[in-house]
Amino acid sequence: MRMKRFKRRSAAILAVAVAGAVAVAGVALASGESTVTMNFTPSALPPPGTGYGSGKLNVHTHTTYTNPGNVNPGGATERAQLYFDDDIRINTNAVPKCQTSQLSGNITMKTAMARCGASRISTSAAPLSTAQASVNGAFNINGCVIIFNGAGTNAEILLFTRVNVSQANPNITCANAGSNEQGNTSILLKGDLKANPSPQGADFADPDNCSAPIRNGCQLDVNNITDTADLPLTDFNAFVAKSIAARCDDTPKALNLKVKFTYNDGTVDNRSATKACT
Repeated sequence: MRMKRFKRRSAAILAVAVAGAVAVAGVALASGESTVTMNFTPSALPPPGTGYGSGKLNVHTHTTYTNPGNVNPGGATERAQLYFDDDIRINTNAVPKCQTSQLSGNITMKTAMARCGASRISTSAAPLSTAQASVNGAFNINGCVIIFNGAGTNAEILLFTRVNVSQANPNITCANAGSNEQGNTSILLKGDLKANPSPQGADFADPDNCSAPIRNGCQLDVNNITDTADLPLTDFNAFVAKSIAARCDDTPKALNLKVKFTYNDGTVDNRSATKACT
């Protein structure tokens, strides 16, 4: 799905701003500077060896480009790969699945929910998933994100973003998605859910290799971003509350995330985040 009349510039996608108990590390490249944070609530999980606890996962990514622009080498993120701790479990059969075609076109949040509301895996109550984009470096616009369980041949996550492209009034309210007709432009990104690449370390290499339907050791791979997001998403703040569970079996007790950002000049920015658990 394309957004016309604007130069393409992408963003590092998916994420969550959470205060406290989060460590962030990484080395930024000259192309841009990306950050990532992660949270899982509740932080108190079942005792080691006793199973998983359901909860809410937050991931927040943000990218500031040195020379932003979809046609400027290094001015956009072409691919974002999120490698999840293998102690985070994803159930791709927890909710019904939605076809990509049902979310295609310049549709409102109300229409998206009418077509695929049962497939929503992001939270329906505050805090809400949000996005921010920058139009040609001239001004920022705000957007809302609804995350759906996709129905592709392989497991996939559909990231539906509705933004308000207006320099005079770039704001948008994200509440009540089922009746919300705000915004004037939509972006649909698809993330493939597949096994973490090797080697990533013991924290990321569950023996089931992200096998269906209860998956561990998974990555979310969002590729070809600039082909879809003509309008760059520089900040993505996502909350997932369905299909997610976690355990706290490792020493030290923590959940881990790695993110690999590949910019459109081929350079790579690797980041990581850790969330303590008990």
